[in-house]
Amino acid sequence: MISHDEGFAVLRERLAGAVSAWGDVATARAVARLGHPAEAGGTGLPVLAWLDDALARAAEAVDADLAGALGAVARSVRWQQTASYVEHPPDASFLDRYGHAAVAGSDDLTLGLLLLGPDVHYPRHHHPAEEFYLPAGTIRWTHATDDAPVREPAGVLLHHAPWQPHALLTDERPVLLAWVWTGEVGTPSAFC
Repeated sequence: MISHDEGFAVLRERLAGAVSAWGDVATARAVARLGHPAEAGGTGLPVLAWLDDALARAAEAVDADLAGALGAVARSVRWQQTASYVEHPPDASFLDRYGHAAVAGSDDLTLGLLLLGPDVHYPRHHHPAEEFYLPAGTIRWTHATDDAPVREPAGVLLHHAPWQPHALLTDERPVLLAWVWTGEVGTPSAFC
């Protein structure tokens, strides 16, 4: 098992490389410069019951190095839920199957994780930050208001422009996703 520090270094490098390959060299450099985050510990959210299966899926769908890095980081960060989602959840099971963690960041860049349990419909939402996702499992997405869900492969970077509506749908297994927000990172997402 790798340490939190080693896991963060691998995750940071993987995300910086993916963002650079996508074509955003400035954001990739900013990700690569992110300092080491403090370990904060979990919060006991119900979704964490699916973390081990999500990590197994990451090893199967992407590779063991990413799964190991994700596991080391995911087990040592503070998991939370967006306040407006808690106040107005989209369905009765959503809050039991959703959680996110900000891992490291600055005033205009945040690196984090999103864990979704099985059979989740994370409704259309948007935010002012530009977003990059690296899913560690195949997942269905909508990337605009009228799009039908499409399967996006594990390990392939996805991009959402500021305020671009998008939604996620999981299958019978949970999925863990690494993400990078850039720009206006202080405003949380909201359902739209």
